[in-house]
Amino acid sequence: MNDWMDADGRVQRAHELYEKGRWLEAAAELRAAIESNPFHASWHFNLGLALEAMEDYVNACKSYQKAHELDPDDIETLNCLGVNYTRVGKYAEALGCFEVIQKVKPDYEPCYCNRIVTYTELSRHEEAELMFYLARQVKEECPTCYFNIGNSFYTREQYDRAIDCWRQTLRLSPEHPQAHARIGDAYWIKGDLEKAREHYEAEVNLTHRSGEALLDLGEVLMELGRLTEAEEHIRTVVEENPQFAPGQFSMGELAEKRKEYPLAEKCYRKALELDERYPGVKTRLARLLLRMNRQKEAAKFLIEEMRQCGSDPGRLQEVGELLIETRQTDQAREVLSRLVEIKPRDAHARHNLAVSYFLQDSLNEGIRHCRHALRLQPKYPLALYNLALAHLRKGQEHRARHYVARAMRLAPEDKNIQQLGQRLGLHGFWSKLRVRLIPKRKKHHKRVEE
Repeated sequence: MNDWMDADGRVQRAHELYEKGRWLEAAAELRAAIESNPFHASWHFNLGLALEAMEDYVNACKSYQKAHELDPDDIETLNCLGVNYTRVGKYAEALGCFEVIQKVKPDYEPCYCNRIVTYTELSRHEEAELMFYLARQVKEECPTCYFNIGNSFYTREQYDRAIDCWRQTLRLSPEHPQAHARIGDAYWIKGDLEKAREHYEAEVNLTHRSGEALLDLGEVLMELGRLTEAEEHIRTVVEENPQFAPGQFSMGELAEKRKEYPLAEKCYRKALELDERYPGVKTRLARLLLRMNRQKEAAKFLIEEMRQCGSDPGRLQEVGELLIETRQTDQAREVLSRLVEIKPRDAHARHNLAVSYFLQDSLNEGIRHCRHALRLQPKYPLALYNLALAHLRKGQEHRARHYVARAMRLAPEDKNIQQLGQRLGLHGFWSKLRVRLIPKRKKHHKRVEE
């Protein structure tokens, strides 16, 4: 009896600690209570909440699973389990949870709202939209539904529709987390940096200058060339939490903008030390090392990064370009082939894949991909230029002249194209090839679940 009473006291303390944001201590109290009496479903559920707050989603799933086993009729537990299955990439299990809820309680709106996130992660956007409309039949105006479907539109590069959805989120819930930041992301990628700055500032004010919001604002200020203001925000984050990898990464970006390359390298390496899988840090280090003429070190980081790119098109594009620059042509071809599979209608990706073949003297394969790039984007001077060079290498001067003429009509001021036109009759020109690639910046997307 005394052990059970002590367990109840621990649970009460856990509630108080949780409300104060002391989640690690709350989790410790709940674990001690569960050890005394493992048959309380609500205690396992509360432990799941504490672990979720600490972003320990794998163990949160385990706690919610145990709570569900002890109380299989609790809809809220099943909903939380589905949300966290989505976070750890167990999409089939997540959909299973939400579908069970729909059968048992079809008017439980979160089971539709949260499925928008799951279907978006799976790139099943039509089903995400269906969930949005089903949710509205239960609850006509849900800010989180608008937020989640906005992420679906953003993923599909429908930025204006995404902005409209996030504005609806703010209309219904003016302090909704991340809504201003997401609008800022969309304006940034549309090229309207000033509007992006306004929304990042709004997010900073709502979150009382949280680290992530300050970094978003600092990054857009860097892009606007307002480096002193950017440094103020980024330095605040780093000083408050020097073990925060994104802060060190942003400080490295700022140092690189100022051409303080040794400091930039130090910050990037610190970010990598804190989080070896932090997106893009190895690529930034590689680009910086190339600038410092340390090609072998750059190549090493790029090989590591290519193994971690997964299916992120922006990262694949950047890594592929840098692998070409370091003449790691086999690896470049592997990365760019992966990118073309993901984005078969991306002319730039297809052209860069062609370049990787050209650099290996695989002219026929390069020509095939270059022509494919031109079918996707007929007015593409760089692809025409490289096609002309390839045909010249093959001794097919008449075809080279054809492509140079098309390129000159599109870009008559381009010095490289002019030079090729003037020297078309000469051989041995291939060694003078200078490949110019088109980088593409993309921001990661965030989500909020109910």
